[in-house]
Amino acid sequence: MNTSKQQISATAKAFKDELHKAQTYQSKDLTDEGLEKQRKMLADRVRAKYSKEVDGHRSALYYDRDRSAFDSYRPKLDWNKPAEVAKAQAKWTAVQGKLDAGLSIGQIVSTADKSTLAAINEFYPDHAETMQAGAMTRGQQYEAPDISNVHRAVDDRAAEIGGNTDRAALAKSRQSAGLHAYADATLGHLEQTIAGNVHGASDLQAALDAQYAEQHAMSGGAGLIANHDANASADTGQEAAAVSE
Repeated sequence: MNTSKQQISATAKAFKDELHKAQTYQSKDLTDEGLEKQRKMLADRVRAKYSKEVDGHRSALYYDRDRSAFDSYRPKLDWNKPAEVAKAQAKWTAVQGKLDAGLSIGQIVSTADKSTLAAINEFYPDHAETMQAGAMTRGQQYEAPDISNVHRAVDDRAAEIGGNTDRAALAKSRQSAGLHAYADATLGHLEQTIAGNVHGASDLQAALDAQYAEQHAMSGGAGLIANHDANASADTGQEAAAVSE
């Protein structure tokens, strides 16, 4: 079974329609008690039917490989290659110098070469965690920083300098990520509804949550650059120079 946003939405709508039909079933041949039992039986059948459909959508998503389409193009550091490691460490030292000078990580990514991108993917997470911990006040609970926007910006830049094949792979990966995010939100709400949980989010709120999740998953790192992200220690107004090979 393949799945899509449209098919998932259709499943959610069909469940709602069929459940309503079951719960409002009418028969002149049944007593009130008999009618209540018949409605419950019909509703239970609808719940069982659509519980299987939800499982089918989740199974299709599990076997979807498009989300990893960009993996082979993503800048990575091979720790089994000493020369590559040494080069990446030198690139990261240059990146740290730019950060110290007041440039944001977004500005640096926007002009970075592939080796610098690999260094950022490898070393920036620890740097961000160190900065986060250093900014904490006494007694404040530590929360790991969300740097997903940095990784998306790195992917954007890698695709930009990689060529058409890389850009196509990234587009396919982002499209799939959007579907997965939308599906997680929509199917999660549908599962709660099928189970009869009436205390969760409303259908409207669930739809808005799914739309936001989809948009976020498909977004790139342009906002990181445009907003001169919070990792900038000062607004220099300068553009980052490329870190050359």
